Amino acid sequence: MSASLDASLELAQPDTALELPNGPPITYDAALNTDRNIVLETQYVTATKALYRRLWADRNIMSALIKHHMGLGDQVDCTIARQNQWIRGSFNVCIPVEVRSSDLCQKLILRCAMPHKLAESHNPGSVDEKVGCEVGAYAWIQERCPDIRIPHLYGFGFSDQRHFTHEMQRSLFVRMWQGLRRWFHALVRRPGFLSRYSMHASNCRLPTAYMLLEHVGSENSQMLSLTWNRYRGDAARRKNLFQGISRLILSLSRVPQPRIGSFQFGDDGTVTLTNRPLVCSVMMLENEGTPVAMQRETTYASTEPFVADMLSFHDRRFLRHPNMVYDEEDCRAEMAARLLLRMLAHRYIRHDRRNGPFVLQLDDFHASNVFVDAEWNITSLIDLEWLCALPVERLAVPYWLTGCAIDGIRGDRGEEYNRSREEFMNVFEAEERNVTADVSSLSRTMRETWESGGVWFWQGMMSINAMSTLFTDHICSRFSTRLSPRDEQLLSRFWSEDATEVVASKVEQYNQYSAELRSLFHRGTATV
Repeated sequence: MSASLDASLELAQPDTALELPNGPPITYDAALNTDRNIVLETQYVTATKALYRRLWADRNIMSALIKHHMGLGDQVDCTIARQNQWIRGSFNVCIPVEVRSSDLCQKLILRCAMPHKLAESHNPGSVDEKVGCEVGAYAWIQERCPDIRIPHLYGFGFSDQRHFTHEMQRSLFVRMWQGLRRWFHALVRRPGFLSRYSMHASNCRLPTAYMLLEHVGSENSQMLSLTWNRYRGDAARRKNLFQGISRLILSLSRVPQPRIGSFQFGDDGTVTLTNRPLVCSVMMLENEGTPVAMQRETTYASTEPFVADMLSFHDRRFLRHPNMVYDEEDCRAEMAARLLLRMLAHRYIRHDRRNGPFVLQLDDFHASNVFVDAEWNITSLIDLEWLCALPVERLAVPYWLTGCAIDGIRGDRGEEYNRSREEFMNVFEAEERNVTADVSSLSRTMRETWESGGVWFWQGMMSINAMSTLFTDHICSRFSTRLSPRDEQLLSRFWSEDATEVVASKVEQYNQYSAELRSLFHRGTATV
């Protein structure tokens, strides 16, 4: 790059901002100060707009599919909301739908997966894997945890044109046949269970996989995130919420699981624990190009190989992500932290539960995934796509109770979190006493994990980018003072046999990324 061109790129206007798929536009200075891959994220904007255009052009197909799954005739009006009313999350776009006739008025949500956010271009089949796991979670909770209120799943379709519908929207013959199949399935004790969904062929096809769900929002039920900041200081509302979350955790844990993994929906309608543990961070990092560390059919009978594969996956992400470190010292600090986490991992695995049983957990549970009434009683749980059977050590009080990111829990925020954690645990223990007298209680495990510092190990390992920060802030101090640059330089040599070459490669990778970022702002592809 010539000196004059490099100088011109450095003069990118500070008030220019790039559009991002989620959240406000980002300035050049902010882009430099984050470890996210902003160059990649800006590409999602174009892909999202293209998907919106394609879906809007296929709105007649949407209507036909909705009537197909609902068992409705052509005389029924099916209104697809305009694009400005669509609700976009990190992985899906939710399209409000209203079905109306002389004797029917019903609101639905057509939830369409976004392939460009689900690693489909890197790992074909990822979209169907994600939807298959989510459908499996819905079916499992319907059958095994009826006390957990979730939206009714009317039907769904995969990207390869396989369509399935709940038996209640099918003919009497289909319902009777499904009942007979379930009876026989239980009689011969086949693995998993037979769900209430069966194949329902259709010639209609959308450009992505989808789910047709009940709309659970109403005047008396809305997302917790909409009122969280306003009422989080209200003790009565917090208690109601904590009771509801506690009951969710206890209900999901009521049926112990033999392996670490996710439920998968089969073409014959069966639901089995045969998919890799599809946690949210894994999908997000694979979408950025991190090579796969767990094959789709991989499940784990013990905790150690799962932890080893997760740590290996984060190492692969370290090597691939261009904005991971910015100079040699930063790189060696990262390598040292990762090495020490591998060495210490055995301290945070319960040997009495290493081979199970394992516990179902919502990996991405947050304030926008739960609906509450005015007093914060939980009215519905949504977004079950990251439900996994995981080690019991992974259970923790939700970090978002402080209103900040997991790597922001330090100092005053750390004290605030500890107060909220203790308040939650008191409620959780009371709820647990109401349902079990088990001496190996979940609350005891959660307290032990907190006291040992294991909570930070598990939160870091399951996060996108907080692992090294949580190690430095919460784990390292239990063994030593903060590592010196000399310590990090020495330890980093043992990260791999070619550690010196890795450091040089990562620094060069960052320099190339920085130049590309400057060019991106300079080219005028930004929006103000």
